[in-house]
Amino acid sequence: MAQLVLLNDYRRQGRRVYFNRDELNLLLGIYSRKVAHAVWRDYAIDHRSNMAIFSVYRRAQEQPTFAVTKVLLRGDKDANYILLAGKRQLKSSRRLPELIDFLDRQLNLVD
Repeated sequence: MAQLVLLNDYRRQGRRVYFNRDELNLLLGIYSRKVAHAVWRDYAIDHRSNMAIFSVYRRAQEQPTFAVTKVLLRGDKDANYILLAGKRQLKSSRRLPELIDFLDRQLNLVD
């Protein structure tokens, strides 16, 4: 006879981190401006146990050009946002608009 197994008993106990609607509006806003200028071509959103990652690509086959990571560490109420270029950390902030402004003003790819 089959035994009923509850999947919730086997899932990791921890909060999942997601981008909320306002954060996605900011991220997709900068993404659409960069696509309009033919700088970026693709994006991806990934979720891990304590972080959400918005990655942008110059070409779909490459590694992400930039990634905005929302990290919620144990014990923290507010998330920390980190801007990465490859494996390098470019900027970190408790406020996402600061990273978006930094991306919009400072970073332009050169072929």
